[in-house]
Parts: sequence; structure tokens; C-alpha cells
Amino acid sequence: MLIDFVQFILNLKYISVVWVVAIIICTIIVYTFITLQMRKYVDTHAYKPENSDRFFFIWRYSFMFVITVIIIFLFSDTFGLLGLSLGFIMTVLSWGLRNPIMNLAAWLLIILKKPYQIGDRVILGQLIGDVKKITVMHTILDQVGGTISSEEKSGRSILIANLHLFNWTVVNYTRDEKYILDEVILRLTYKSNIDKAEQIMCQKAAEVTADICAELGEQPYVRFEFIPSGVVAKLRYRVVAVERPQVSTLIVEEIYRMFANENDIQFAYIKQEIELTSYDTHNPPPQYLHV
Repeated sequence: MLIDFVQFILNLKYISVVWVVAIIICTIIVYTFITLQMRKYVDTHAYKPENSDRFFFIWRYSFMFVITVIIIFLFSDTFGLLGLSLGFIMTVLSWGLRNPIMNLAAWLLIILKKPYQIGDRVILGQLIGDVKKITVMHTILDQVGGTISSEEKSGRSILIANLHLFNWTVVNYTRDEKYILDEVILRLTYKSNIDKAEQIMCQKAAEVTADICAELGEQPYVRFEFIPSGVVAKLRYRVVAVERPQVSTLIVEEIYRMFANENDIQFAYIKQEIELTSYDTHNPPPQYLHV
């Protein structure tokens, strides 16, 4: 009986239409199931409701377009030239929509892998900033630096297309660790008492970052290196990423005040002396006084 029913269906005059209807019904079921599963995740990770709405708007019409193309190609004998024309149109559209599609794919990567979130301080390519907003197409940074050499907010917003995430290196200051390692570099003369200098530097850094030291159980430390004009002392300590300029300034001020009272600690600097030597028996010309 079942075999006879199948043969009857296959022998129908409008079997192509039946297949199209069957595929459409199956497609609706598949689309509904996939969309429900995606919405459970996207709605809770899209940062803003409008991001989720915009994504599902694109998803709905992209899905419909792809299924339509597939149906036309499957029944190309029936639809004839329409299938070829639609294939050409699809190629043109895919080329023109390449960047928006890449932006959307990068946005999905952001909400799935979370290389950064709103509020993180990041380096995207060569741009430094705090993530201010994440949309389906763009990431907006509150720029750090740019107008100055220090990592302080410049007051400018940077609009970055999400597609650059596939080509740029992403550095996140705050994703995995609460504190980052920072340093203050000082140059001391060879005659300086580096033991006393090290003690003062570590003491002042520990006072400024007392809360962090207590929380981590880690104290500031110094690393030394030789240079032609003396010794380089690199004071290293943990700090909140967004507070680096303020903390380093406080540490430098405290160390400078203490070093100013110590006779056996001196800052090193490059000093150049010029000596004039005569190549004959005549004395060099006298120095003229400026009136």
C-alpha cells in the first residue's frame, strides 16, 4: 500500500510543486528550531537588545534568500533561466555585501569567544582605548592616548568596523587578570648606593600600591642593568590598568623626594665635554666676552 502511494505521488503531474511545498515546510521547521536555539544565547550576550533584533533581522532574510536559491537550483529544469539569473544576482550581492557579512561574523565571534567586553581596556591593531559600545557592525572605543604619549583618555571616540578583528592583534588589559605589571625606570650613577636606592624604591611603590600588595601578597621589586652612563633600575609593581599614569606619577614623586635627601644616590645623565687643542705653537684665540 505504501509503495503504491509513493508511486502515485511520484507520478503526479505537478510533482515539482509538491516537492517545493515539502521543502518549504521542512525549511520552516528547521529555521524555527535553529532560531529558537540561537535566541537563547544571543539575547543574553548581545550587550543590547537592538543588537539582537538587528542580528535576527539579517539572519531571517539571509536564510530565506539562501533557501530560495537552493530551491531554484534544485529545480532548475523547471524554472529555467530564472535559476541562472538568480545565481548571477547572488554572486553580485555576495560581493557587495562582503564587508557587512564579515562585520556580522566578527560580532558573533565577539559574543561567543569574548576577546573583549564593554569596559575593557584593549589594544586593537595600533589603537588603545576602553570599549564603550559593541554593535553588530562596529566597536566603539573611548580612545586612550592618541593626542598625548601617556595612556590617559583623550576624549575622542573611535569607530572600528568589527571585520578588522580577523586581521588585527587584540590585546586585552583586563580580560584574565585584575592587575597588570608596570614599571618605573630610573638611571643611577655608578657611585650611587644601589642597595639603599632599591630599598627606597620598593618601599615607596609598596606604600602607593598597599591595597594591591595586601590582596596579592606580592611586593614590588627592582631589576638592574648596566648602561654606559651608570645603572638602570627598573622598579616593577602591580597596578590596575586604567590607573597606570596616576600610580606611576605618585611613585616617581615619592622616590624623587627621598633621593633628594640622600647624598649617596645620584641620577645618571649623559654629560658631554669639549676640549680645544692647538695643532701648532700658537695659543688658541681668546674667548670674546659678550657685552
